[in-house]
Amino acid sequence: MNPELTADALVHLVHRYYPAGIDSDDPLYDESEEGQRLQALIQSHVKPSPAWKGFLERLRREFPDCSLWDTTIPYHDPCYSVRVSLPGFVVGDPRYDCVVCLLSQIAPVYALYASHSDESRPGGYWLRFPPFPPEFQSHEARLAAIIESTFGFTRLPNDVLFIPVPDLVPRTANYGLGKAQLIDCLFTRHRW
Repeated sequence: MNPELTADALVHLVHRYYPAGIDSDDPLYDESEEGQRLQALIQSHVKPSPAWKGFLERLRREFPDCSLWDTTIPYHDPCYSVRVSLPGFVVGDPRYDCVVCLLSQIAPVYALYASHSDESRPGGYWLRFPPFPPEFQSHEARLAAIIESTFGFTRLPNDVLFIPVPDLVPRTANYGLGKAQLIDCLFTRHRW
């Protein structure tokens, strides 16, 4: 990992964007220096950057037999996100397997996870962080290489992603103090 992107440095960094000890529904949250800094960052990324647009175009070329879904939600969380299906997915199929890419707007870091949904089976839904199931590993490796060559971002390992930051509450999280992890603050709380 880049020496400037240590776990401690990232925890310190997210504290610059999320007010400590304040729930997101408290008016003081948005009025705080941290809340205003986060809002300004999110506002600056409402329009997708040329680099993000170019990245999506490259994914379309590199994964021609896969469905791409830009799941970035402007005005929402400080990250870009895209889902890249495994080959053969057809819209409307009950099964949807993909690798999800999360790129932080707070720091030059990213995360990947595997997502499986099968509406034809009860309990047919799961998310996996590394190690990925074998059928997802080729996508994982290719996506990691493309992200790193396009953006120069560093991939965060699980032990960093899931570090608790109990004094923070992500802006769009539906939970209170004591629940947040670094992944929620650098990217999004919403993973599916």
